[in-house]
Amino acid sequence: MLSEPTLKTIRVLLSPHYLTNILLAVVFFVCKTTYPICSFLFEDCHLVLKEWDWLLFLACIIVLKNRKQATAEEYVSVTCMFAKVLNALLFFKTDPVYAFVYVVFCLLQFIFLPQPSYSGPEYITYFRGPNLAETIQREKKTTWIIEFYAAWSPPCVTFSGVFSEVSSSYHMDNLKFGKIDVSRYPKVAEKYDINTGALSKQLPTVVLFQDGKEKMRRPLLAPNGRVLKTAWTKENIISEFELNSVYADCKKNLKIKKEKPKQEKQD
Repeated sequence: MLSEPTLKTIRVLLSPHYLTNILLAVVFFVCKTTYPICSFLFEDCHLVLKEWDWLLFLACIIVLKNRKQATAEEYVSVTCMFAKVLNALLFFKTDPVYAFVYVVFCLLQFIFLPQPSYSGPEYITYFRGPNLAETIQREKKTTWIIEFYAAWSPPCVTFSGVFSEVSSSYHMDNLKFGKIDVSRYPKVAEKYDINTGALSKQLPTVVLFQDGKEKMRRPLLAPNGRVLKTAWTKENIISEFELNSVYADCKKNLKIKKEKPKQEKQD
C-alpha cells in the first residue's frame, strides 16, 4: 500500500503540466526514431553518433544537477528543463523552423499549463521593516514562524506555496506565521544574519521564535560558514521544526489561558 505522500506525488506528476513537460522533453528522440514521423521530418530514422554523445552529456548534467533535489517534482522539472534545451538545439541543427515551432510549444506550455501550486487559504502576516522585531517582542507569548525571503529568488517562489499550506494547517491564536522580504529591508537581513546576495543559499530562511527569542532556524550555517542544504517540502518543514509538538504545546497553553479566567470567576 502506497503512503499518502507517495500518492500525492504521483497525482502531481500526472497533472497536465508534468505530462506535457515530459512529452516536450522526449519529443525529438521520439520523432527521430518513430516511423513514419522520422521519415517525414528527418533524412533517416536513427540517432547519429553525435546525437548519442549529446544525449550522454545530458544524462551526466542531469545526474550532477539532481544529486540533492528534495522532491520528485523538482527532479522531473530540472530534468525536463535541460532536456528541452537539448531538444531545441537538436531541432535547430536539423532545421531552424523546427526549433522555432518547438520553442513556441514550450512557451505555450509554460503559459497555459503552469506548474501546480498550493491555491488554498493562508494565515500569514506580512511584515515591513522594524515592525517584525517589535511584534515578536510585544507578543512574547506567541510562537512565531517567520520566513525571510526575496521576491526574485526561485527557491523562495517555489517554497511560497508550501509555507502557505503549512500556515493553513498549523495556525492558532498563539502560533502565527509571518513573512518579510529581506531584499527590501537589508537592515532586517543584517540583524538576523541572512545573506541576500544573488548567489546566497540562505534564501529562504525560516526562523522559529518563542518567548521573543530565536529558537531554531533553517537552513543552518556550519562553523566554516557553509550553508547546510534544507529540503523545502511540507513534510520536511514539519519534521525539522517539530511542528506537531509545537502545535500541541501551543494548544495546551491556549486552553490553560482560556480556562484561567473561568476559574477566577468561580473563585
